[in-house]
Amino acid sequence: MANPVLILYAHPSPNRSKVNRYLFQAATALDFIRGHDLYDLYPHMHVDVAAEQQALRQHGAVVLQFPLYWYSAPSLMKEWIDTVLTSGFSHGGGEQALAGKKFMVAVTTGGGFNAYADGAVHGALLSTYLAPFEQTARFCGMHIELPFIVQGAGDIAASAVNEITEQYKSRLAGLGE
Repeated sequence: MANPVLILYAHPSPNRSKVNRYLFQAATALDFIRGHDLYDLYPHMHVDVAAEQQALRQHGAVVLQFPLYWYSAPSLMKEWIDTVLTSGFSHGGGEQALAGKKFMVAVTTGGGFNAYADGAVHGALLSTYLAPFEQTARFCGMHIELPFIVQGAGDIAASAVNEITEQYKSRLAGLGE
């Protein structure tokens, strides 16, 4: 693969995950993927900004992988974004290190597809809740790829996880081309 992919994975309870941890494990077994398990790397929420910025420089594509928590990412993913994507590095005057790189969100939800619609239990389409992540990437000059979404993750049969994992690996391969 000509384009190495960095996956930033944030799941505060990976042992309870029915899908996310399997996606991450399968992805990081691929030779063109580098995975950062943020909760494993930074259990005290002190992100190594210099190391993360260097990793971003070395990859042509970036994936934010997380379960949707209260209509956003888990807190450590937000901390990572707030501390790593600084003016002069990712945007504004200076380096603009992310310009031209591919960006994708890979997200799982507890609620099914029908739960994310106008008037449904969550009140809006899932794309509404993913928009801030995509706008952040756009602001940094990145190319937005369609998100990889697994809805109703809590109700997915174990037999379906393998198929979903293969779909994810295929999408990642596309990022790596």
